[in-house]
Amino acid sequence: MVAIYKKKTFTYVPPTPPAELIESTSYILDFAARKFVHIGIDPTEKFQVVVHLLTSSRHVKITPDFLRRIFSLMGNIVSFVLEQPEKYKRTLFLETEFYKLSSMMYSGENVLVIESKTHEGCRILLNRADLIHLQYLEWCIFETITRKSTIIQPAALKQFDIFLKYIDVEFTKVDSPPKNPEEMVTFIKNVRDESIISKIAKNEVNLISQIKIYASSQLAEQWAQRWGGEMSPELFAESEMRLISPPRYSSMSPMYEDLSQARAADEDRGINDFLRQINPTQATWVPTKTLPVP
Repeated sequence: MVAIYKKKTFTYVPPTPPAELIESTSYILDFAARKFVHIGIDPTEKFQVVVHLLTSSRHVKITPDFLRRIFSLMGNIVSFVLEQPEKYKRTLFLETEFYKLSSMMYSGENVLVIESKTHEGCRILLNRADLIHLQYLEWCIFETITRKSTIIQPAALKQFDIFLKYIDVEFTKVDSPPKNPEEMVTFIKNVRDESIISKIAKNEVNLISQIKIYASSQLAEQWAQRWGGEMSPELFAESEMRLISPPRYSSMSPMYEDLSQARAADEDRGINDFLRQINPTQATWVPTKTLPVP
């Protein structure tokens, strides 16, 4: 009987922490319970504006469109939460491919459950007081979302590209270029912020430092795609060095007995090859000097 009625122990596995957001803004729902609304640019979501609903132990990421749908149902949701709680009564308010909006009884009261269907363990509970305060903040929240969508997001994308172009130049200056994504992230984090900030217009919002910290992985990924596609940064470094290396002279040319003649001929061929790599339509370079007659 002891074996039959022995209680099973469950280990709480916290969800993966949410992604760090660029130019984020937070609103407090309940400070004592550590409940917040967090809005910002998510570099892991192609720099889209996202909304994080955070508690002390849980979180869920939703889109601004889904948040609007929650507010459209707020009247029905608050009315249900105010009803006498029933232990086994569950109500499904809204369900999409990615999110689920329902109710449950928790700590003796009805609460709203917002959960992700694609990320296990990502859900939060909002009680009556939380919902009323969330409704009170509606205009503030959507003003913030609009500002970040129309001003911050375009600036972040523009400065992300500026950062990439700066990496392109700096990469060719180092003696030991990064050979894998981890080394590339380290290389990006060691870039001096002021060197890139100087390229930003003074009247623009400066997001370079935040991009460097929160989007270093995305910078490394985009850099690799721009320069090599499926080719690794190491292979690119080798091809780049071949492109910019000066022509090498060879003493094995069978056309000339004199070493100086062979060296001059190799120099001419090397310059022609270099010009064709830069521009395939470039005409063959014609030397201004003439070889000495043997």
